[in-house]
Amino acid sequence: MAKCSHRDCGRERRVWLPASDYSGTDIKLHPWCVHCGVVKNISDDNAHKLGYWMNILSKIANRFSIKQIQKRLIAKELASHEWFDDTYGITGFPQKELFKKIVKKYCNINAHSIDSFIY
Repeated sequence: MAKCSHRDCGRERRVWLPASDYSGTDIKLHPWCVHCGVVKNISDDNAHKLGYWMNILSKIANRFSIKQIQKRLIAKELASHEWFDDTYGITGFPQKELFKKIVKKYCNINAHSIDSFIY
């Protein structure tokens, strides 16, 4: 899949979709990308670029003495996933869950401990 240089549709072309936050409304106007059609995340649950997750990994590695090869394998797998590259249409929750899954795959750290590093 080619990387899209997202461009919002403009105010007049936004679509009514369910709200994914706790603003008290059921639906909101959402912008979408005119190139690929992805609906933009407008919730408070913002996604983060790969650098954010690498900083979290670094803090976890310092606390749990993770080996360099484990960090490299985790970093490589995170970088291969498009959710950490293009944050236009993704929320933070699926990123967080995938991050925990990948860290647990290479390290013997429980999800609660990983959660304590994610802010």
